[in-house]
Amino acid sequence: MTRKAGGAAMYAGGLPLAPRVAEEASRWYVLFMSGAATDEDRRAWRDWCAADPDHERAWDHLARADARMRELAGKPAYEALSRERRQQGRRRALLSAGFLAACIGPAIWAADRNRWLRLSPDFTTAVGERRDVDLPDGTRITLNTDTGIDVRFEGGERLIRLRRGEILVATGHAAPYASMPLGVETEFGRVQALGTRFSVRQGTDATHVALFDGAVEIRPVGQGGAGLVLAKGQAALVSGGRAQVAGPVGEADMAWLRGELAADNMPLAEFLAELSRYRPGVISCDERAGRLRISGLFPLADTDRVLAAVGRLLDVRIVRRTPYWVVVSAQG
Repeated sequence: MTRKAGGAAMYAGGLPLAPRVAEEASRWYVLFMSGAATDEDRRAWRDWCAADPDHERAWDHLARADARMRELAGKPAYEALSRERRQQGRRRALLSAGFLAACIGPAIWAADRNRWLRLSPDFTTAVGERRDVDLPDGTRITLNTDTGIDVRFEGGERLIRLRRGEILVATGHAAPYASMPLGVETEFGRVQALGTRFSVRQGTDATHVALFDGAVEIRPVGQGGAGLVLAKGQAALVSGGRAQVAGPVGEADMAWLRGELAADNMPLAEFLAELSRYRPGVISCDERAGRLRISGLFPLADTDRVLAAVGRLLDVRIVRRTPYWVVVSAQG
């Protein structure tokens, strides 16, 4: 929500908004960003949005602001700003952070300030973007949608820190780096490459690793001793100080590299959650629709076409409340 100069009123869409509504919208936003929202929470949120046009307008304002921040994260100008902030120190970064707090709203900033500070990794992609990054050792990193990484070649090792999102790593061995170990670090553990090609995805409560060639060793946070060694074609989950084989590498692990979303009898709620990674804004669905199953390969270049295909394949109704808010509900 924004504030008009010379007054205390909050505005969304150019119209005044009651502070109470702005605060309620901010609380819903923080809940969804935390990843802790339950089905009951989602039902209550839908009821709240439907109860008052101002509620819907406030939510749309937040969805648009979030979309702008996600898109900005992948722009060269933003990356240049991020580099300048790192060079000029913490004080400049905090001043920029304070400006964001004023634009986005104090309730959001107080509850989730780290989200905005995380939007300054070394390399990023915007929502819906894929990008290749070539490192001086010959390693190529492919960043999936809304992804951020830091890269450090120091202390006798090559370290890729996955801040958010998903990457594919094809390790290189160019001199003078060939003898330096290469690892990917996430919130839940570390993946050590052993001359290989693998993907790593940072989720809310786990890290997913898929191995396409070679081998990797996975060491969860807080675990000593030997880690879990994956063989070619295996996938693993890392969470809660443990790493375990999750089964074979699936089509979904590779489809994003071709710009596709793969579904094999996937619950629609899970499918829409995946699709939402590739478009700005929010996609929500009711419980009945969420339990429906969907299969197929869906091109991600046009997510509106994917939503239209869902409407043709399943007995659901798709309503675009705003350009950044899509509601999927079961028919009847």
